[in-house]
Amino acid sequence: MNLSLLNISVAGIVLLSILGALIVGVVVYFCFVPLKSYFTAIVSGTYITSFKLLSLKNRKLDVKTIVDAFVMAKKAKIKVKLNQIENIYTAGGDAQEVVKALIFAKNSNVNITIELATAIELSSHNVYNLVQESVLSRVEKIEEISGVTQDNYEILASVNVSLKTKLDSYLTGTGLEELRGVIGAWIMENISKQADHRSVLKEPNQSLLSNIDLRVIAQKSMYEVIDINVFEVKIGRDLNMEREIKAAEKEKIYAEIQAERLKNAEEIKEIKMRAQTEEMKSAVLQAEAEVPLALSEAIKEGRFSVMDYYKLMNLQADTALRRAFVTDGKKEEDDEGDDF
Repeated sequence: MNLSLLNISVAGIVLLSILGALIVGVVVYFCFVPLKSYFTAIVSGTYITSFKLLSLKNRKLDVKTIVDAFVMAKKAKIKVKLNQIENIYTAGGDAQEVVKALIFAKNSNVNITIELATAIELSSHNVYNLVQESVLSRVEKIEEISGVTQDNYEILASVNVSLKTKLDSYLTGTGLEELRGVIGAWIMENISKQADHRSVLKEPNQSLLSNIDLRVIAQKSMYEVIDINVFEVKIGRDLNMEREIKAAEKEKIYAEIQAERLKNAEEIKEIKMRAQTEEMKSAVLQAEAEVPLALSEAIKEGRFSVMDYYKLMNLQADTALRRAFVTDGKKEEDDEGDDF
């Protein structure tokens, strides 16, 4: 009897030990499990295993963000898996923004897969706004597109472009600047086809937008063009007047060049005359310098005496004196004339 009781007590102790160990193990296990996120998922009707949550925590991921995004998707009845939400987070995207974009697309009857939404989020980090823009159009302004009419007037046209984002072309299509360039080139071509600038001012939409195909414009773009409207048209430069002004400036420059040439020719002529005068003076001086030598030679050879030389000098002095008297007389007459 005592032996049987002893066996029962040993078995009970072992059983209690095992049960206690299990309880301790469970308690320790749940100490590491993010219980708040675990119970949030359960209360929201979305079951996530504690082992999965512990795995996310061990990899140092934001468990709350991932669980909240997954619960949000499940509540909106979006078909998404937890590992897809996890992949968005680990790739650097905002999982909650992707889920919000999917919910908005579903409510707006826009077809978009989680793979495309994820790719857009990773490339732009703006997936929710882009999904909104695919439903609600927005207006972009293209100001002062410049072109010249056939009567040589510059036209400056400004337009409003209503457009939506094409989600399926967002990753491969051209951007907004390229779309602006295509629209601007088309309007410039239409301006150049106008024979009279006044027709553009009178009916701008008819003149500039009548032959524009919106589907062709947006064919390679990430945007769908809904409508284009001209909101301002004004005249820029009058090229005819500029041409006349340039012609007058050219004529003025040509006249100035001709006048400069004539002036240079006169200056060259005057310089030549001065040079000739100097040459003549030099010749006279040279001739005067040879006179004493000639007289000396003549005296030495006996062809000219010393008395003849003195008579010549007296004659030169007398001539100079008479010239001085004549000059002084003319000055006195000029002075008397000035007094009257």
